[in-house]
Amino acid sequence: MLDEMKSQLVEVAKLAYKKGMVNTYEGNLSVRKGDFICITPSGVSKGLLNEDMISVIDLDGRIIEGSCKPSSEWRLHALSYINRTDINAVIHAHSPYTTAYAIANKAIETKAYPEMIVFFDKIPLADYGTQATDEIFDGVKKYIPDHDAILLANHGIITIGKDIYDTFYRLEAAESIAKALILSEFLGGGKDLPQAKIDELYEIRRNKIKNSK
Repeated sequence: MLDEMKSQLVEVAKLAYKKGMVNTYEGNLSVRKGDFICITPSGVSKGLLNEDMISVIDLDGRIIEGSCKPSSEWRLHALSYINRTDINAVIHAHSPYTTAYAIANKAIETKAYPEMIVFFDKIPLADYGTQATDEIFDGVKKYIPDHDAILLANHGIITIGKDIYDTFYRLEAAESIAKALILSEFLGGGKDLPQAKIDELYEIRRNKIKNSK
């Protein structure tokens, strides 16, 4: 089972690298099976990964398997799994448009973009925490029960999901929405939908969440 998970992790890591969402020194991905976490290594290009480079650690960061040093952000992943037992994958990315919001210390929210309302409602901004320490999760903790995408102030974004593909799709959607919202500012900013239409979209969102459980 871990071999298949490593293969999926490498596949998605390369895809995220190709799309400019992660690079050699920024971003990390993981998947979980029980108490074991498969996580991308530190200081290795995600575009050059193979399964042998993936580290297997436990929830306390102890290396179970692998010759490469696990990502220094392993605590962010482990604490996410501990606080959301229903998820099996975490991606921390520095995708440009979502990271621009994080650097500006602005949550992503709008009443002008239907997809934003249906998929996320809001992507909140967690307080800044020093990377590679437990502190990085302090601001995330209050949002992670109710959100599958969270901005890390001055840092990047984290998405979580039932598997690595689901988690990547959320990252991709968040980045696309952030890009569209930023570009819309050059045209005078987004124009809010009528409240009745917004209410319809929230009903769609509620049904979407209900059907996914």
